[in-house]
Amino acid sequence: MPVDKVIVRAPATSANMGPGFDSLGFAMELRDELTFERTADRESQAITVDPDGNQVSLGVPTGSDNLAIRAFATAFREAGQEAPAVRVRIINRIPVARGLGSSAAAIVAGLMAADVFMGVQPDMQRLLNTAARIEGHPDNTAACILGGITSSSFVGARVLWARVPICRSLRAVVAVPDFPVSTRAARNVLPGNVPYSDAVFNVGRVALLVASLASGNYANLRYAFDDRLHQPYRSGLVPGMVNAMKAACDAGALGSYMSGAGPSILALIADDGPGELVAAAMKEAFALARVTAATMVLPTAESGALFEVA
Repeated sequence: MPVDKVIVRAPATSANMGPGFDSLGFAMELRDELTFERTADRESQAITVDPDGNQVSLGVPTGSDNLAIRAFATAFREAGQEAPAVRVRIINRIPVARGLGSSAAAIVAGLMAADVFMGVQPDMQRLLNTAARIEGHPDNTAACILGGITSSSFVGARVLWARVPICRSLRAVVAVPDFPVSTRAARNVLPGNVPYSDAVFNVGRVALLVASLASGNYANLRYAFDDRLHQPYRSGLVPGMVNAMKAACDAGALGSYMSGAGPSILALIADDGPGELVAAAMKEAFALARVTAATMVLPTAESGALFEVA
């Protein structure tokens, strides 16, 4: 029986996790809900609404250049089929252009919905490969598909991945400045080459980070999130970033880092950690730099994107 309507709920993700540049991702329980509905219109269209149902723009394209629609069409094209026209209604909860994986959520939702429309059970490995190719790197999309904390890397055109086992439950405290940073701008400030000593530094820190998460030795995390490959170069794009990260740790966070390409800052706390205190400290540090930031305390998303046929 043909499918006419699919709903996908895709989680926010935080990429890089300090030294894990383009390789580590963390999924959080903050989900965009994308409804794909077959339409008799000639062209696909998308509208974005807030959680109360009010239409918003947020700079998100509404036509065929919408990222969810592009991913939907890509899946059909690669299957040798023509994509039907769909209306996509996006209930937006993930802040856009803030380093929290809003683009990964759109890509994963489009690919997953396309599989369901085609009557194909979504294949995780194919989703991982295609989503990462569209996004350009696998860290956000892998976490969005798999949930939890993931390590991923391209090997040729294939994404190899592993979920990082977590010894004890974690929550994320997220500070979201009131201005966007485009991924392109954040990439443009990175150097073409880095000193050998900086590369060695990051190898040591990312190994310490993964081992500490898996073993439960969370006292290491304040230092394991140190990075020399991207955060020092991007800090100039986000006034108050460095002080906000330090303030989070001083207030009881296990560790803190720039989320994705920024400008959001994320701090990890234990499940019973002082979420509100950490959030207030981050907010105050940003305010001292004349940056207004909203804060959220979010649990880990143990499952990745989920779909249902409506």
